[in-house]
Amino acid sequence: MRLTCPNCDAQYEVPDEVVPTVGRDVQCSNCGKTWFQHHPDHMPAEDDEAPLGVDAPEPDEEVSPPPPPVSPAPKEPVRKQLDPAVADILRQEAEAEFEARKQRQSTNLESQPDLGLDGGGAPPAPPELDQDSEERRAMEAKRRMARLRGEAEPVAEAAATAAAISSRRELLPDIEEINSTLRHDQTPSGVDPDSREELGAGGARKQSRGFRRGFLSMLVLFVVLVLLYVYADQIAATVPALAGILANYVAGVDHLRLLLDGQITALLSWLDMVATESAN
Repeated sequence: MRLTCPNCDAQYEVPDEVVPTVGRDVQCSNCGKTWFQHHPDHMPAEDDEAPLGVDAPEPDEEVSPPPPPVSPAPKEPVRKQLDPAVADILRQEAEAEFEARKQRQSTNLESQPDLGLDGGGAPPAPPELDQDSEERRAMEAKRRMARLRGEAEPVAEAAATAAAISSRRELLPDIEEINSTLRHDQTPSGVDPDSREELGAGGARKQSRGFRRGFLSMLVLFVVLVLLYVYADQIAATVPALAGILANYVAGVDHLRLLLDGQITALLSWLDMVATESAN
């Protein structure tokens, strides 16, 4: 096939196998122009090579994306209407609670034993009984709600409610039982007297063992210091590097000996003087 450069009109004869069926890029060796060459048996149609219309954007022109579709406004959730039977039960419970609270307030106002003004009416119910009655009414309301909803009352919940409604006096500890369990010997809990004696003996043994260990350590240290003072010359001759240290150590010990000798002499003189004065 013949290739013609669109720039300089240079012509080249090449085999048909050089250009694949899908076409390829070729370059002119004369001017360096590069173009896309189609295969002669698969030339593009004229419609494909026709220029784009005026409305088509340029390749380098930036095209703004279309605006996103506007989502419809969310609808307000429809409120669920309350069952008339349930509303009636709740209203009855609210009225009963209001009446009970009103009765308790009136009872507390009429009877004031602290001021000596008794209203003559029945004494107010204990707080435990009021709380039990409130819990009983709440349990009955739950049962009615469960029957209206067609649900079976849980056995565990019923048992727990019954236990809570029962008298709260059983929850309080028994004073007599507490007094019987108290021990007057102030013995620590879980430790009998024999065990305490054994623990005390063990602590004394540990203390004596620690004292013995400390005394032996001090005795060994004293013996080592005395041996260093006595054999300082022999050690310095054997290890010359320790000569200066041993010399300072010996000088310090000699100074302490002189101080101790002076103190002992003064003490003996004072004792002689005291003895002489006491004899006279």
